[in-house]
Amino acid sequence: MKKIAIVGGGISGIVLSSLLKKFLNYDIQIFERYELSESVNGIQISPNGNKILDMLDFSEMQNQYIEISKINFFDLKNKSYISSMKLDYDAKNKYITLNRTELLKFLIHKYRLNENINNKTVIEVSEKNSSIILSDKSEIYFDYIIIADGIFSKLRPNFIKAIYSRFTAYRGTYETNIQRHDVDVHMGDDFHLVSYPINEKKMNSFTLVNKETNEKIINNYNFEASTFKDDFISKIPPSHNDVFKSNNVKLWPIYKLNKIYFGNKNIFYIGDSAHGFIPSRAQGASQAIEDAYAIYKLLNKNNLTHEKFIKLRKIRIKKIIKKSENNLFIFHQSFFLIRLFRNLFIKIICSSKGLTKKFNSYIFDFKLN
Repeated sequence: MKKIAIVGGGISGIVLSSLLKKFLNYDIQIFERYELSESVNGIQISPNGNKILDMLDFSEMQNQYIEISKINFFDLKNKSYISSMKLDYDAKNKYITLNRTELLKFLIHKYRLNENINNKTVIEVSEKNSSIILSDKSEIYFDYIIIADGIFSKLRPNFIKAIYSRFTAYRGTYETNIQRHDVDVHMGDDFHLVSYPINEKKMNSFTLVNKETNEKIINNYNFEASTFKDDFISKIPPSHNDVFKSNNVKLWPIYKLNKIYFGNKNIFYIGDSAHGFIPSRAQGASQAIEDAYAIYKLLNKNNLTHEKFIKLRKIRIKKIIKKSENNLFIFHQSFFLIRLFRNLFIKIICSSKGLTKKFNSYIFDFKLN
């Protein structure tokens, strides 16, 4: 039986582990040094990611996620509603939002992944020996090693670096008086605010991405943004002042990699470890899920090589990175004429089911075969 190490217990690592346990017969070991916390952290999963989760009996979680019916766009400069993009044109493949921790808990329980998880720290991987070295200096050999430990992975070669994007994200959760089933996108001057529901208990999540040229030196993503309300109370419309109910807003400096890196020999990098990018197209979770599926697909065909994996993933990832960066330019506009054309373009796209479908087709229409 072939042995596979999966380093990292985030979305890409846990989805891959679940696919392998459900469909294939491998000796899987997951290395994750942290216990799964009970934190609340919203994620959006578009139809391309949801298709893959459906393979893992995701419908059993139905009361723990929200099916999104539309995305509402607002212009904060002139305090106006622009239009709504309806997402009901594809009844089969849903656009959903939920708490990231609930997804991980479901998959870990459903596929008994606790049997496979080692709470140990991997300090090095060896391409030569196809092995991992733990903090106690012990070495374990595998047929394949999958690195899924995030944007700040210390296991990548030194020439792959996480670089500051000049943007910072503020993230938090809050309750509302009504149950929502839509996403709101507020576009301001050098920032944008996205908010959405994450469960049927009127709990919501928000992300505010702000242009910030001075890098904030933060060692982890548990840094409390204590001045969030003071900094943005005058910029966020009263209709969305609920975001200031959040007691524990976190500050996330946004990093990206200087180049896409999928690894070498029998070592593969997936998710943010391979291609961290700016979260302005809501594709971080879905692309991590796609990476996991691509590894599973090639293992299922007994054909996992870097050439095959790169062929499946690199062009698509590069295009989605480009679309994400274009979104930032579109969202963060103060010049009147550009905003005018942007708002008109959004209205045109949202006015037609066919145009909406075409606009989203490259990302949403992910083929499983």
